Amino acid sequence: MTADARAHYDRGLALYAEKDYPGAIAELQAGYALDPRREFLFAEAQARRLSGDCKNAVPLYQSFLASGPDEVQVNATHIALGRCAAQMASAPPPAPDPRRASSPPALALPARRPATPATPPPWFQDLAGGALLGAGVVGIATGTIAMVGMASARDDARGSLIYQDYARHWDTARSRERIAIIGFAAGAALTGAAIIRYVRVGTRAPAPVKLEAWVAPGQRGGLAGVGGRF
Repeated sequence: MTADARAHYDRGLALYAEKDYPGAIAELQAGYALDPRREFLFAEAQARRLSGDCKNAVPLYQSFLASGPDEVQVNATHIALGRCAAQMASAPPPAPDPRRASSPPALALPARRPATPATPPPWFQDLAGGALLGAGVVGIATGTIAMVGMASARDDARGSLIYQDYARHWDTARSRERIAIIGFAAGAALTGAAIIRYVRVGTRAPAPVKLEAWVAPGQRGGLAGVGGRF
């Protein structure tokens, strides 16, 4: 990374730590314009997601995945995308246009027959439930892939002939174990939220799902948490 781009990157991370997400986004965009590295993409996506702008964070996550990051970063990005799916599913509807509210009501012709009430869509067509379930499947799949990788790394460690190889393979196994735990926990929480949502829609008593989650990926792994009210 060039020196000027690094200066913008470091300032962006400092503002991110202070939760000044607009300032962090501005610095990261300036650095990316000087040196378009994938580190800027992921950092800006995180800042946008935490500021509530998942609509613009998702394309940045997708561009980061297309840049060829390592397995740990790929798993952390999928978890972050799952959180964006949950955030967008639980977002409130847009406010009505005040100009329309102030206009006079339209004249309606008298109906010749009583209107037949519209049949609500079946529970399995609920968009919010589908988004939560899809994110849960991604989390569980990420955990499963990480578990397989952990077992492979442990086998490599046991077959190492020198200590440096043993330590490297064992560190990889621990990192994948953490990712597996994160993936299974997030997947289970999101899948549970989807089931509760489907049950409520099926009984014609839908309620908003408020799900909160966070992720902090690092060079060797990530930390995450999921919680919510249903």
